[in-house]
Amino acid sequence: MFFHYSQNNSGGGFTFDARAGISVNVIVEAESAAVANARAEEIGLYFDGAGDCQCCGDRWGEQWSDSRGTATPQVYGEPVLGHVSHYRWMKTGRAETFVHYADGRVQGFDFGTK
Repeated sequence: MFFHYSQNNSGGGFTFDARAGISVNVIVEAESAAVANARAEEIGLYFDGAGDCQCCGDRWGEQWSDSRGTATPQVYGEPVLGHVSHYRWMKTGRAETFVHYADGRVQGFDFGTK
C-alpha cells in the first residue's frame, strides 16, 4: 500500500531535500500505516511538531489507519502517474512529490501546472 504525507506550509515555507526525497508530498510504500510512519521518520519526516510554527500547525501528520493506504501512489485521490497539479509550490525543476518504494527506490515527480 502507498501512504501519502502532505507537508503543511508551517512558518511560511516548505522543506525540500532532494537527497532525502522530501518535498510538498511524500508517498511511502509499506504494508501498514505504522510501518509507513516508521519509514517516513527514517526519511526525515517528523510528527511531534518540534520547531514548527504555533499558529500554522505541525508540518507533518501521521497516518492513523491502514484504510488510508492506496494500491497506487496518489496525491489527494489522483494517481501520481499522469497527475497535473493545479498549483505549483516548488520552483520549476524541483519535484513536487517523491515516492519511496518498499524496494528502496525513490522517484521524484515534477508536475507543472495546467
